[in-house]
Amino acid sequence: MKKKRSALSVLLTAVLVLGLFRPMPASAANLYFVGLNDNVPPMTAGSMPFWSGGMLFVPYTVFDANLNGSHVNLGLYTSYNRTDNTVALFNLRQMLVFNMNDGTCRNDMTGVVYSSRAVMRNGRPYVALNTVCSFFNLEYSYSQIPYISQGYLIRIKSAAAVLDDARFIDAAQDLINTRLREYTRSLSSAATTSPGDSSVPELPEEPDGANTAVYLALRFERADGLAETLNALNSGGGSALFFLTPQLLEEEGDLVRRILGTGHSLGVLAGGGEETEEQLERGRRAVERAARTRTTLAYVPAEQREALEEKGWVCWEETLLQEPGTNTGAAAFANGVINRLGTRHRTVYLTLEGGEDAARVLPALLRQLNSSHYALSVPLETRL
Repeated sequence: MKKKRSALSVLLTAVLVLGLFRPMPASAANLYFVGLNDNVPPMTAGSMPFWSGGMLFVPYTVFDANLNGSHVNLGLYTSYNRTDNTVALFNLRQMLVFNMNDGTCRNDMTGVVYSSRAVMRNGRPYVALNTVCSFFNLEYSYSQIPYISQGYLIRIKSAAAVLDDARFIDAAQDLINTRLREYTRSLSSAATTSPGDSSVPELPEEPDGANTAVYLALRFERADGLAETLNALNSGGGSALFFLTPQLLEEEGDLVRRILGTGHSLGVLAGGGEETEEQLERGRRAVERAARTRTTLAYVPAEQREALEEKGWVCWEETLLQEPGTNTGAAAFANGVINRLGTRHRTVYLTLEGGEDAARVLPALLRQLNSSHYALSVPLETRL
């Protein structure tokens, strides 16, 4: 009996160790959704899973129905001892303990030590996902979300899960879109200005942007400068979200495919009035015809955003809108944008009026954002 138990311990150790080094995807997502059985709990910047050393880490709280935000019961309980700096996950039969002081992980019932660890991030312990799932006979999967570019679902499943991954991702589309809107609003809520003040608020002076994320959008009502803007972005290594009118989307199929094919995002620019929703649908159909993909990104008047978001559109809410003038030098424009932004430590949503002048000043703006420690990021549907 002892030999059998020893053999099982060795086998489990091998599974845990080998599973830790599951290859990380070549183009890892910037944003991860966690799925628990057939639910998606609320997400925050402080609870985002991450990769480290080829291992995927999640907050220990996702395994506990009392702490994971969705009350999904995976059959586990958790405990975090701040004094000892340990995290325990357990059920009636087993207990797995991570010690963050010495970087160890052990089976508390048998004393077997595994090559795994927990790490502290955003003020909370994270544990290696594969280790926990293997130890407690849970399953997990890592799937791309087809309707969110570079959005991924990390789904943890017990025997109570009903849907397979493909069916769940399809069925949970509305819930996932709701979660991402809640998440991005929580990031930008503190940067909102008062209704009576249309100017960019004055912020305390600090050395730089402290690696604040900047999402760049360009509005195009005409094709002038569109190709040149793409050239400037691709040469400078920048990413942007292009908002084009329905007419442009219909007429510029090659540029639509080029925008998407070079890693940028694409949305519909619609004016005000009762025809806004009709314009959005027209633009969406044009994107589907040109590139066989679907967009829910929209640039619309502020007063229409809430109603359209309830219908599934993801509306851009800018921090700052700038239009480069013909007589403005590229360096002067770039410095002006940086001065308007101040040194924000919240996510920045920057919109440029597209055209030949935008293409002209863009290289200088990209350089200035980088030198001022603003991190230009891919503006996906998950970021609005």
